[in-house]
Amino acid sequence: MKKTNRFFSIVLACLLLLGALPAVSLAADAKTVSFCNYNVAGLPDFKAFVGKGEKNVRQNQLDNGRILTSKGYDVIAVQEDFGYHNDLKSTLKGFDYETQHTGGIPGGDGMNVYSRYPVYNETRTTWEKAYGVIANGADEMTPKGILYCVLDLGDGVLVDFYDVHVDAYGDQGSKEARRDNYRQVSELINSKGTDRPVIVTGDFNAYFNMGKNDDGLSEYFLDSCGMKEAWVELHNGGDYKDFSSYFATGVPAWGNWDSAEKFFYRDGGGVKVTAESFVYEYLKNDSEANLSDHALAAAVFSFEKTESFKQSDIKLSVTKRDSFNDFIQKIFVILTDFFKALVHIDELKGEI
Repeated sequence: MKKTNRFFSIVLACLLLLGALPAVSLAADAKTVSFCNYNVAGLPDFKAFVGKGEKNVRQNQLDNGRILTSKGYDVIAVQEDFGYHNDLKSTLKGFDYETQHTGGIPGGDGMNVYSRYPVYNETRTTWEKAYGVIANGADEMTPKGILYCVLDLGDGVLVDFYDVHVDAYGDQGSKEARRDNYRQVSELINSKGTDRPVIVTGDFNAYFNMGKNDDGLSEYFLDSCGMKEAWVELHNGGDYKDFSSYFATGVPAWGNWDSAEKFFYRDGGGVKVTAESFVYEYLKNDSEANLSDHALAAAVFSFEKTESFKQSDIKLSVTKRDSFNDFIQKIFVILTDFFKALVHIDELKGEI
């Protein structure tokens, strides 16, 4: 009887060992990368000019950089990284690669990527439609849009990475512009084919929990691009329609669940992408005040090469800025914004 028990114990141990082997192999072959998306709120405190200023934006950016560094993220995408860019960078350490800063408002778009992995093929595309000059989010006053680049994770794995900042506010004009923004980014994603995995993050200014009124999130990212969203997959069981359990808590979605910051992802080129974790978090200063009106979104993804893996043949290059062309573009934006502001000057009273 003892010999029989011993025999079965040995067989069981072997089966458990064999069952564990695929998991060990997967862990060895998969590349795990931590991402952060954060609207750093780098807009100047315009109310300071009329004696009503409440924010120390420069100090907030110094604190943002310090705290983000302590988190140890591999890739950080930001929005509203405008005139205090150098302050943010001065305390944001450990990133050997970054996109080219486009400057403060009104000429800059506020989007940047900081990465521990090489960044190639940086391109920026301005939205074809925006709404709001002084009121309704003032989206027409900055050339917001899409920042695209290719991340080289090593071992042949290249990732199409997007940072977007979508039209804000809930008025009809903003909603129509936002829907068109989603259409524009989805078409860009699909135009690049399926030779590489895709990660899309940014400030989307809409929620899935808005149902049919999600302004096109489901239509353009889930249906058109065949993507998944990390928070929904990990924290709502992959259900993009029923958020009743979260509504029942009474906690608002903004910065807590299914918020404006999202991480969409898609397999590509024989690389399987899996969302491993997702959290929202407000960064605070020493006085426990929020450093931004947005929470950051942090997600960890694993990238696993499968049997169908095929090395992408995309030509990689480091984007260099054309200083003269940048200067001309900034002057054009400044003059355009000036005339727009004159036309809408009556809206200014309501914003101060």
